[in-house]
Amino acid sequence: MSANPAIPQAAICERSEWRGEDVEPAELAERLVLMNREHARHAHGHAATRTLNLLVAPGDDVTADALTARLAGLHARHPARTIIVREHAPARLDATLAIDCGIGSPGVGPTGFCHDGAELLADAERLRHADSLVRPLRVSGLPTLLWLPGAQASPAERPLAALADAIVLDSGATHDVAAGLARAAELGASRVRDLAWLRLARWRQRIAERFEAPAERALLERVERVELRCAAREEAPALLLAGWIVARAGWTLVRLEHDDGGWRGSGCRADGGEVALALLPPSSALPGIEALTLRVGDGRQPIELLEPVAEPGAGRAFGAALRDYDEPAPGYALALSALLEGLGAR
Repeated sequence: MSANPAIPQAAICERSEWRGEDVEPAELAERLVLMNREHARHAHGHAATRTLNLLVAPGDDVTADALTARLAGLHARHPARTIIVREHAPARLDATLAIDCGIGSPGVGPTGFCHDGAELLADAERLRHADSLVRPLRVSGLPTLLWLPGAQASPAERPLAALADAIVLDSGATHDVAAGLARAAELGASRVRDLAWLRLARWRQRIAERFEAPAERALLERVERVELRCAAREEAPALLLAGWIVARAGWTLVRLEHDDGGWRGSGCRADGGEVALALLPPSSALPGIEALTLRVGDGRQPIELLEPVAEPGAGRAFGAALRDYDEPAPGYALALSALLEGLGAR
């Protein structure tokens, strides 16, 4: 056990750690139990706090430092047994087991709290059976969430998905937006908590309020063009928002393709009329989706939502994914299905 001297006594962090090479999963489970028993005897009055099992399977595009930064502060709000599974070259299983405690941290009180976890390093062949590596380490009776940070898939992704009650990913993490959306669909839209979708919460609320009145909803039957302006890194959320509009309006997306300036496609209204769809570059450097415009026939003024909508940050969206793991994201499956239908018609 060691205390970090750089942290004031009012917020001490302590860590118990064990490392091993060429180990077996059952051995790790037994050792983690022993570490927790020993830790419970410490005089600080620590409480082992866990509300879920969090499995993490980063791809090669996520560095260890970046992952540590993403996880920092998570356990104070969503305490979990965190099991990170990474690939390495040696044909063996290596592991680090740890118990981390915050003592006297703000909002925690003088007794503090603890969370535990493991980092497993294994070769690709072992990771194809990662469920057998992780299963003995999970806390029974708690839900299991799988987080897939980054754009590249780990060999552990599929076997760990079989253990998960919900899967957290960001379909906008890859430059190949179509591949990111297809990955989410293959894992099961009802189980996926897509951070790109969760960042749209305020936009979806604003659009729903705009068309709440029957007279406003009736205008959807005469829309001829939908335009979204966004930065390139926000294409996945913008496409999901477009797919949601298409699904909620009762249209069908018949074509969607990428071009040099963004994305273009076409849909079909219930009356057979055509609706053009365009994702265009933004007119400013502001992050997120800049504007939504629905152009209506008969010479009517376009329906415009031009003011930028403040979107939840990455941390807040991730917190929402963990908090609402047991409820399918409303509207996501419909939006994703509409998009994939258009992409399949390319």
